[in-house]
Amino acid sequence: MRRFVAAGTSDVGQVREGNEDAYLVADSVVAVADGMGGHLAGEVASATALEPLRNLDGRIFPDSTAALTALRDAVVAANETVSEMAEKEPSYRGMGTTLTAALVEGRRLHVAHVGDSRAYLLRGGELSQLTDDHTLVQHLIDEGQLTHEEAATHPQRSIITRAIGVSPDIDVDAMTLELHPDDQILLCSDGLTGVVPDEDIARTLQETDDIDQALQVLVDQANAAGGPDNITAVVLRFEDPDADVSDGPKTVAIRTFKGEENDDWAGRLGSYGAFGSNRVILSGTEPDTDDASRFSGMVFKSLAILVGIAVIIGVLYGGGRFLLNQSYFVGLEDRAVVIYQGIDADLGPLSLYRVAERTELTLDDIPSYYHLTLEEGLNAADINDARRRVRGIPLREDTLDDSEVPEDDADTGTS
Repeated sequence: MRRFVAAGTSDVGQVREGNEDAYLVADSVVAVADGMGGHLAGEVASATALEPLRNLDGRIFPDSTAALTALRDAVVAANETVSEMAEKEPSYRGMGTTLTAALVEGRRLHVAHVGDSRAYLLRGGELSQLTDDHTLVQHLIDEGQLTHEEAATHPQRSIITRAIGVSPDIDVDAMTLELHPDDQILLCSDGLTGVVPDEDIARTLQETDDIDQALQVLVDQANAAGGPDNITAVVLRFEDPDADVSDGPKTVAIRTFKGEENDDWAGRLGSYGAFGSNRVILSGTEPDTDDASRFSGMVFKSLAILVGIAVIIGVLYGGGRFLLNQSYFVGLEDRAVVIYQGIDADLGPLSLYRVAERTELTLDDIPSYYHLTLEEGLNAADINDARRRVRGIPLREDTLDDSEVPEDDADTGTS
């Protein structure tokens, strides 16, 4: 029997007067938000950002793509709501929040992320960071200008480059992974990860059976290290003793199929097409069969293969056309940024996508740290969403200074 157990906690820490963090633990959705802006603005931003996510709780989705798209759309909606509030209310000007959210769909976990709150996966005693920090120092690390050790004490380590509510448009990182029995997911604000080493976090989650107790230990560790910021964490544990999954992490993605050398794919296809039969001779002969039965077996195999091929072609034609018409993503054509219609996959020589629009951007216009993101592709809900994602691509000439990005400091009340 599959079972998810989730819990969350938030603590003001040892330095801050108020708690601008917020978290959500529902039946199928969990999230952490770290507000900024001072006074009550940070609290308003973080709490408001969670509301669109509540609407996802308990929803049934037709497939994994629909679930991930719905989660990402909820984060986009959160950004629109918070940015509109900041624009209309003078006392909320400059407010924003990080947002890291996870949606459970069967054995799949969908993650959407903006800012420097983090999502971790603990599997087999190994803690892996699932999200990338949207910070200035992480950008410098990606550019090779800074080491992780230098980043830990960098004077601008609190500057974030992406947050909910600071702009009408937002670029959302999103991913899907398949969970294994005993996996643990941790969502947390930088009040935890900024002071507690990853090794201590992993040890606590692994050695503490009670989830609420594990959360309290993490908070105590952060406070013992000075508690310079609000501390918020959500832990989700996945228990599925009947699951049959292979060892090691598995990220769900669409990839081009490449058969192994000498792989009898046609024979396997014939087996899929052998309806009503509990036995198909794929190769060789059996000791007691005569020529007629061998010939019959060959004919049956050939028919089965043809039926299987016809079924696959029909599915590809119908389903492929539907996906082509309904799906979009932003990617590269040589070095140019383009919007594709379809899905980012190939079936042998057949591409399941085509160029819908071309942009004026090339890789020369874009910082090198963002090249890999474009090579992997940015999924979009529709053509307008794709255009919005193009507008959100960082440009090489963009500069980061204190007036353009939110800074996590005590003067502004950032958390």
